[in-house]
Amino acid sequence: MAVAEHQLITGPSRGGKSEWAEHQVGVLSAATSSPVTYLATGPAAAGDASWEARLEKHRLRRPAHWNLVEAARADEVIKVLADPSLREHHILLDSLGGIVAAGLDADATAWEQQQNAFLAAVEHRSSSLVIVAEEVGWGVVPPTAIGGVFRDRNGALVRRCGERCQQCWLVSAGRALPLHGLATVVPSAG
Repeated sequence: MAVAEHQLITGPSRGGKSEWAEHQVGVLSAATSSPVTYLATGPAAAGDASWEARLEKHRLRRPAHWNLVEAARADEVIKVLADPSLREHHILLDSLGGIVAAGLDADATAWEQQQNAFLAAVEHRSSSLVIVAEEVGWGVVPPTAIGGVFRDRNGALVRRCGERCQQCWLVSAGRALPLHGLATVVPSAG
């Protein structure tokens, strides 16, 4: 198998991120004849009809031959990324926000450890990984402390994932912009 080329696909809600990610992983799969595993991080929400309808929309778009794994916590996602039976699979991880939400109960130190372990798993992945990430801090300041924690953790994780991906796409209004070809990387202050 060729060297893994990871992709980060980010943008606002309902902009087309998941559809672009599905397209990109489908192209990778067709080019390499490798299977696809869809790693869903969104939790099941019993009794929430609108959430179930959203999940069903995703299910109907995916090819039936794609493998589906549901995991939200960072440790669960890491196990999937490191699973030897999925070594040859391209993985579509939809989305980072699910991992962040699942880790909101962790204090700052524990979250940093979870984040570092997840990023190490991304770096060690031998086949391509397509990561969908939400942009949540584009103007509205969350009115709650936990909303602010989510926004800050999600933004930092998206940026750190972008540093590990060869391709970064901004998807908005149904259009995909190749940030990896158009943008300059912001120097890190750290």
